[in-house]
Amino acid sequence: MGYLRISHLLVFFLLLSSGIGLLAQERKTLTATRLDNSIKIDGRLDEAFWERANVADHFFQHEPFNGRPSTFPTRVFVFYDDDALYIGAQIIDPQPDSLSFELHERDNTGLADYFGLILDPFNDGLNGLGFVVTTTGVQTDMKFNNWDDEEDLSWDAVWKSAHYIEENGWSVEIAIPYSAIRFPARDQQRWGINFYRSIQRYREYTTWNFVDVNKQGMISQLGELIINDSLQPPLRLSATPYLSASTSHSSETKKWSSGYNYGMDLKLGLNESFTLDLTLIPDFGQVESDELVYSLSPFEVYYEEKRPFFTEGTELFNKGNVFYSRRIGATPEGYSAINQSYTKEQILRNPETVQLINAAKLSGKTAGGLGIGVFNAITANMFAEVISGQETERIKTEPYTNYNMIVVEQALAHNSQISFYNTNVLQPDNKRVANVSGTEMSFRNKKASSEFYAMLNVSQHYDKEEKPVFGERFLLSLAKINGQFRPDIWMNVMTETYDPNDMGFQKSNNEIGSGLTLRYNIYEPKGKLLRVFNKFYFNNYSQYKPLKFSMLEFGGDTRLTTIKQLTLGGNFLFYPVGKLDFFESRTRGRYFQKPLSFTAGLFGSPDYRKKFLIDYRVGLKSFPAWDHFNWWFSLSPRWRISDNFMVIPNFVYDQAFNDIGFVTDSLQGAEKVIIFGNRDVKNITTSLSLDYVFTAKSALAFRLRHYWLLVDYQSYYDLDENGEIFANSYNQSHDFAVNTFNIDMVYRWNFAPGSELLLVWKNAVYTLFTGDDLSPDYFNNIENTFHSPVGNSLSIKFLYYIDWQQVQALKRRKTD
Repeated sequence: MGYLRISHLLVFFLLLSSGIGLLAQERKTLTATRLDNSIKIDGRLDEAFWERANVADHFFQHEPFNGRPSTFPTRVFVFYDDDALYIGAQIIDPQPDSLSFELHERDNTGLADYFGLILDPFNDGLNGLGFVVTTTGVQTDMKFNNWDDEEDLSWDAVWKSAHYIEENGWSVEIAIPYSAIRFPARDQQRWGINFYRSIQRYREYTTWNFVDVNKQGMISQLGELIINDSLQPPLRLSATPYLSASTSHSSETKKWSSGYNYGMDLKLGLNESFTLDLTLIPDFGQVESDELVYSLSPFEVYYEEKRPFFTEGTELFNKGNVFYSRRIGATPEGYSAINQSYTKEQILRNPETVQLINAAKLSGKTAGGLGIGVFNAITANMFAEVISGQETERIKTEPYTNYNMIVVEQALAHNSQISFYNTNVLQPDNKRVANVSGTEMSFRNKKASSEFYAMLNVSQHYDKEEKPVFGERFLLSLAKINGQFRPDIWMNVMTETYDPNDMGFQKSNNEIGSGLTLRYNIYEPKGKLLRVFNKFYFNNYSQYKPLKFSMLEFGGDTRLTTIKQLTLGGNFLFYPVGKLDFFESRTRGRYFQKPLSFTAGLFGSPDYRKKFLIDYRVGLKSFPAWDHFNWWFSLSPRWRISDNFMVIPNFVYDQAFNDIGFVTDSLQGAEKVIIFGNRDVKNITTSLSLDYVFTAKSALAFRLRHYWLLVDYQSYYDLDENGEIFANSYNQSHDFAVNTFNIDMVYRWNFAPGSELLLVWKNAVYTLFTGDDLSPDYFNNIENTFHSPVGNSLSIKFLYYIDWQQVQALKRRKTD
């Protein structure tokens, strides 16, 4: 078996000797001017003091022609005082009637023209804060990191802005209070900064400091803002109390229930760099419903976090896949057991979610680049109430649990970093402790042309009198991160006992993987092509213990955009020698042999500036030896009825013939029998999204989704010790159909900065049909779904933002 380890190591070290180079770019600087006058944020740059400010101009195109001068000029001015940073921008456009005025909710620029800036107050090239204003006055704020340039729109700050349409374009004024950002106390402030704008009719995006698309990382390519003053970070103290009320109705019980909640989110700046966030008795009833799916695979389904407290300011905790906040306040462990053990008539109460008592997070970064994060959340004991005999019994479905995480991250030279982290989940009643400790590091060379990444995690489980269980994972990669050609080699090892899932998310363990990825991208327009992205990869996987080869995979994908903004793409995946699947059997030590297979897909997306268009996808998968064939397609029309009304229906059809997978298992004496089945699987998902935006601060959103999965078994097999299947006489029916139907309708009104009123209606149906209730007809399933028990809820939530600095400013004005 030694050749398996050697093969992984050879793949990993294949490109270690590659030489990489990159030309450095000159960094622009701008000195801010102190403001001694009062300012009215109205979007008009008509005060005399704007004329004496230093100017940031001469913008460069980021897209489509990277490095060329912007089609139209932009002039930006920056002032500051003891309370805030002020930005004014003259955004020249000789045809202001050609500006795009598409209106969306906050944090969605849509296709409107916009102006924005990115700030990096610590000037370390690692993280940035974005502030954007559109031609319709919509605000967007986000966080960036330098590793993937992804926008984190979950971050929300409280700041002021206004815009004004002029004869020669438009103008913007922005005021960012210091309480909205973090910065170190220094005699002179030097912040990373960049300004950018869009010209949507040309799909042109320009920046003040040139951002080279051949380099990875936008934050490391910011200009510099100089403030020749010793700004004092203010006391950052704010509170957002809330009051909510709800009523719900179940068609099954024909009962109404109602209630109210109140609580508070609190933010306290402990010093100029660190902030403590608290949520007390939170209410997440207004969060958008998950798009539920039924998985036939052995792996857990990953759902995105949507609860505001767990999405805002958590980027420091996203290390090593050990922090998955959906674990906190999830479905109680014993919820399903209650439903299986008692009839509906016996179950008086069985909560679907664990009550979160409170949660807190402390995070920040010192002037020396040391980031520290501490997270804590506490959930309550959960009980079901059932009728047992003549008495009512309370059964614990989830014990009191304490979740903790601590992170220490140090910024290093050349935008490198190293971090250490630990998660801890404690259940005192069960005497159970789950712990994961790890380190993550990324080192870049001086030219920022290559990156070495490493991660090491150790999981530890202590459960009553049982022996402690330890598991390990390490991941190494070396990548070229600039230029058109970007190779990347990696190696990942997870032991059979590695388990971070008490607070993290890991689909599987007991695996060794290594691979080579080759990327070749074309960023400059050539002929009718605007840009092209290509990726090809070769990966090799084995079981860790006992060491046994699993599979080779070879795949790739490509995406191109034409000068007419038509995006086309495709992908393929090929398993040339099949696969030993060590997870499908649901039994450790048993595997399932899969033959050669391939997958291919295509997609297309027209220019989003059109009033009406259709996005589409089509794909297929085949196991020729099984006569298995799977095909799918999706259609998603987008109809922009007006600048403030958008309709997006979506239809997905996915059908598989002769799919083979796990059904059940049983014991025959001392021998375990694993049953597999040959099945036809059909999935149809339809959804409808309606967005009507009244103003930049008021909008109505409607989401409807129906999901149908039909599984029809044709024959059954026994899985033997060699991973092969043989026909048997098993004849029990395991056919079923799953239907989920959801409606979410939300009216949102941002009536004051940081404050909002929410009115939410939710409708939910979940059905599982088997036996005589099962129908293979799609429309019969829809009809049956609408005749199934349905839950309706209506809730209203009022949040009001109170900022200490605003209160003090109001007091000063009254005194003056």
